[in-house]
Amino acid sequence: MGIGYLLGAIFCFLYAILVGYFGGIKKSPGLIRITKMKINKNMKDETAAKLCIGASIVVLAIGIFLIVYGAIQG
Repeated sequence: MGIGYLLGAIFCFLYAILVGYFGGIKKSPGLIRITKMKINKNMKDETAAKLCIGASIVVLAIGIFLIVYGAIQG
């Protein structure tokens, strides 16, 4: 497995865990505020939390893909 695929997967897992926990589960005011600022200022807090969960799921899937693709490459 190439070191790039491994590092990419590790950072994807780290991002998914941190954003999923602090944004979606704990609903940290700082992360929710940043999400609302970047996407739409009129967004509700619940919508921003769901967006954080969705983003973490997508990035987690990318991390799993990187692990599998890196293992296939050799």
